[in-house]
Amino acid sequence: MKLLVTGGCSFSEAVSYHQHTWPVQLAKELRDTHVPKHMGMGSQGNGLISRRVLYRLIEELKVTKPENILVGVMWSGPNRHDFYHGHPIEFNVKELWIENPTRFVENTPGGWAILNHHWENDYSKTFYKHFYDYVGSLVYTLEHILRLQWFLKYHKINYFMTTYTGEVLPERIYKHPELTYLANEIDKSHFLPVIGEYEWCMDNMPDAFPRQGDNHPGIEQHTAFTKQVIIPFLKEKNYI
Repeated sequence: MKLLVTGGCSFSEAVSYHQHTWPVQLAKELRDTHVPKHMGMGSQGNGLISRRVLYRLIEELKVTKPENILVGVMWSGPNRHDFYHGHPIEFNVKELWIENPTRFVENTPGGWAILNHHWENDYSKTFYKHFYDYVGSLVYTLEHILRLQWFLKYHKINYFMTTYTGEVLPERIYKHPELTYLANEIDKSHFLPVIGEYEWCMDNMPDAFPRQGDNHPGIEQHTAFTKQVIIPFLKEKNYI
């Protein structure tokens, strides 16, 4: 059996109430050939998405040949951030649907604290008031994407990437001097031919969102996105 490794935010989670997402649907489509390892987690940003997938791949490469691995990553909002803390810290948060701080390296003493701009905890409020910059957040996202792409290319691992919405890689990344040199290094040939899953769902299944005012796709949309976008792309690339 081959290995399927996926990563992303709540659009790509495979636990809690997000048990119907595209990684789950893709795993069903590939159940006869691939064993899934889902690394998605709600609310995490692109730093943690990249690090989780990278760590999982480094561990799996110890026992699995690169040609037997398929990776799928859906990048999240650039305005989501994180920081590492070497000791356990307390979060006065109401966002209890996730583990925060979170850990993915075995036996680590610390963890990664997740920050979001609309959260009311002290860490998030301080960061977004004093340190957040929009262009800077796009720089970090481009670096996270490139780090993972370069790793996958170096190890000759088959992969595809996409975004949860068009805000992840807006057109302005090709017009700002701090962004252009990084954006031009991204290999877009490995990205699905969509702006983002949300936009695809809006264009093709706008009435299927399960909760009004919520941009999270439902099971019908994730299933259709997998069968109509991901699977044809993988076949075109001869990955399956």
